Amino acid sequence: MKKQITTIFVFLFSTILMNQAGYSLFAPAYGKGTLPNSEKKIITPATPTLYSPGDVGMNARKLARIDSIVQSGIREKVFPGCQVLVMKDGKPFYDKCFGKYTYASTQKVELNTMYDLASLSKTTGTLLAIMKLYDTGKLTLNDKASHYLTFLRGTNKENITIKELLFHESGLPAGLPFHRLPIERINPPASLNFAKDTTLKETRIPGSAFKYKEGWVSRIPTPQFTIQVSDSFYVNNKLHDAAMELIAHTHLSPKTYCYSCVNFILLKEIAETISGSSMDAFLDKEYYKPMKLTTMSYLPLRTHKKDEIAPTLKKDNIRGNEVQGFVHDPDAAILGGVSGNAGLFASAQDVATIYQMILNQGEIDGTRYLSSETCKLFTTTTSASGRRGLGYDKPIPGNHKFSPCCELAPKAVYGHTGYTGTCCWVDPVNDLVYVFLSNRTYPYDRENKLAKSGIRTKIQEVIYESLK
Repeated sequence: MKKQITTIFVFLFSTILMNQAGYSLFAPAYGKGTLPNSEKKIITPATPTLYSPGDVGMNARKLARIDSIVQSGIREKVFPGCQVLVMKDGKPFYDKCFGKYTYASTQKVELNTMYDLASLSKTTGTLLAIMKLYDTGKLTLNDKASHYLTFLRGTNKENITIKELLFHESGLPAGLPFHRLPIERINPPASLNFAKDTTLKETRIPGSAFKYKEGWVSRIPTPQFTIQVSDSFYVNNKLHDAAMELIAHTHLSPKTYCYSCVNFILLKEIAETISGSSMDAFLDKEYYKPMKLTTMSYLPLRTHKKDEIAPTLKKDNIRGNEVQGFVHDPDAAILGGVSGNAGLFASAQDVATIYQMILNQGEIDGTRYLSSETCKLFTTTTSASGRRGLGYDKPIPGNHKFSPCCELAPKAVYGHTGYTGTCCWVDPVNDLVYVFLSNRTYPYDRENKLAKSGIRTKIQEVIYESLK
């Protein structure tokens, strides 16, 4: 009896300590497709679980250094809050929330807090659509983009292939100013401050002025203005075609590596042309809804409250107010929030589930979403330059300064980072999934302290040092 009482006391005391430190002892369930059936537990949202580091052969003492790394980042105002999640062998053993929504906020980051994934959307959204279409024989990697996108025909982009878009070797520029398409005049060119006037026609602020093109913007949605950029800000449906024409007529460079958001904007257009539906609807149907990913969403304000979403900017140059629930990226925003380069919002847990499915070779929780052959092809194929995989980012061995991963990460690692302060890395050698989500861009994104501090890679380094 004494032994039982002592055991209960130790358990309760440990639980209190872990919760005070930021641990989520009772985290939502994850797919365990890599585990034998004998090791699987019956887990529901009402009875979730979090494994101890020792359960998966990790050193808990070393792993605890992640806490101090994150807390240091918050103190130095690298980011106001974040989520960190690590899984091994399909088991979540580190799942913590830190900090608050903003430096001045009292709202703490929670497990279901949604973050703007920024370019992590490329592999968590757009790439999944391409993989599904490849898997079902709807496209091949050597297909020309112009086969699906008529606006590229007859241009010097006519022979760009899907593989070149995925490798970022299409010759297209890193980005194009789609967000300036509704603007008639900008002075100086760098200033683009949309006003809170009722006409959405013209604004003047000290040292700058701009004017909207007639008939391009509206305060209210109408059949002509269905593309929502933010609260009470809609653009004409013709903006989409104008953006595609901008791509068609832009300068094309030699087909060497150049990381480009334009590549993935085109991949989204290809996915929609083939599937016959919007990319968000396609992904919901094929992945997110059957996987029960309740936070994974484009245009999250359609289904979630604003206070469930961490803000990304106090005031941006496009919308003139706080950005919360609308995508941070200005080009993705002006394209309506469902874009190939950005637009997804999610919690760390939902992100981890997607990548665990890929690590499981296309299966999770007894359901297959992709063939193992497709998963293997996309996660192991590397460009001739060695810089990129098929859509996925990769470590750069021997070049620690420019590598997105720590030096201990094997060459087989794949994943992506995001401008707002996000990343997910999958290690098929050690069966690891590592997710870091933050809103490092709040209140302003002028300086990327997160990149300078190397916090994401420092955490990854601790994970590898914690392997027993």
